[in-house]
Amino acid sequence: MLRKHCNRWLLIVVCVLLLSSCIPYSFSPPVELHINPGDEMLQAQVAMDTEGVSHIVGVVDDRIVYYRTRYGEPKATLTFTMSGSGTDWKQYGPSIAVTDSRTAYLVWIEQRGGPEKFACYRNLTYLPPIGGWKKYCNPLDGNNQTTGNVRVVAREDTAYAVYDRMDLGTSRISELLYKELSSPDLTTGRVYSYTDHDTNGFVYSLDLGIDSQGFLHVGFHDNIPDLTPPPDYTERVSLHSTAQRIDGDMLQHWFIAAGAVLDESIPVSLSFYNDSSDVERVVLADGEGTPDDLIYVDSCVAVGCTNKDSHQVDLPSSWDTYSVISDIEILGIGQTLHLSFIGLDNTTIKKQVYYMDDAFSSDPPINISHTEDTQKLTLEMTPVVGRDPDYPLIFPATAWMETDFASKTDYFVFDGLFIKTHVFGKYCDPVFSTADISSNGIYFSGVWVACYSTWFSTQAWTNQLPLIMK
Repeated sequence: MLRKHCNRWLLIVVCVLLLSSCIPYSFSPPVELHINPGDEMLQAQVAMDTEGVSHIVGVVDDRIVYYRTRYGEPKATLTFTMSGSGTDWKQYGPSIAVTDSRTAYLVWIEQRGGPEKFACYRNLTYLPPIGGWKKYCNPLDGNNQTTGNVRVVAREDTAYAVYDRMDLGTSRISELLYKELSSPDLTTGRVYSYTDHDTNGFVYSLDLGIDSQGFLHVGFHDNIPDLTPPPDYTERVSLHSTAQRIDGDMLQHWFIAAGAVLDESIPVSLSFYNDSSDVERVVLADGEGTPDDLIYVDSCVAVGCTNKDSHQVDLPSSWDTYSVISDIEILGIGQTLHLSFIGLDNTTIKKQVYYMDDAFSSDPPINISHTEDTQKLTLEMTPVVGRDPDYPLIFPATAWMETDFASKTDYFVFDGLFIKTHVFGKYCDPVFSTADISSNGIYFSGVWVACYSTWFSTQAWTNQLPLIMK
């Protein structure tokens, strides 16, 4: 009897310690972000720095804007400029990343009076230089046009941009390139050259990551023309890296899968984790349809891409007769690979958000949304460190939006263990609903577009803010 009471008490103590160290289930009251009163910021993306300050990029009136904040109030703002004006002069498609030195790297697409698109970037140091930050495009690829794939990623003090170059004859992609924005010489190379293979491409989705040694990894789902008339296309999923390169060009390539079963409507997701020998591996998750959707997790050693492995995620038997998956997120933490996805099987009315604390497990995924009256969108995952220094656990925070496509928008966060938090809810037209999250150590924040405006919230504790949402 004494042993039973001791075991029960030990379980309670363990649960309390886990709960005390997990990500907080309280967030700062959502703040509507504006560069100027009354404007509407769209396409918002966020990156968190080492001090818990959020760096946000968005679009206001067809111009890229930058917004820096701690709890929502502006600490710094900037609106970028163009040399012309009118409906054909516009900036859009922003992406942002921040290094440990607190320098923000912004990339975007620009049109200058016509249909031609150009890839741009700027780096904004935390303290502006004498004369202030420059407010105009610094071209990533000179006067070469892009089809629109422009992204940036950072880890520690390394930042890379990835962008494509248009084949003017077909308006498709001739080359996918990268530039190391944090290097003094702006090292530039090719991720993959379609031209070298006498073809061109179209990218459905891509994801970026930097491994622990500072090498860039790019995973994408694309198509290339095949040789069968009339023109048809072959779809592929592949991984590429600077871990092996010559004259800047990537030499580490793995073409994982090709064929009609690949589902281009499911975006790929890239991450890293360590195997049982603590060897770092790069992993790419993607979806395939047969015609029911399946999830595959493919990985190899990050440097060299040896020991390749392809794993089909084990879904319950209810998914065998009918399944539709619309989004996948993979996140490695230590030796564990966490997986979340938005999907629908033959037992649910509408898509749900599912979570697996081990992508290789045969245990069924957990339904963490449990709302049959809404559609789920903008799935994201990020690691968040627990705030108790005695129990520095890292939690796979999962965030998503829900909408009825009529009048209501909601935003939720799940901590990977126990708690689903309703961060935001508002009755309004949910058109243009987008969202993004970011973390850095113990700091975690998010932005989302609802009611034609961008909203922001970050972790909050009772000793930091007078008002807390629970």
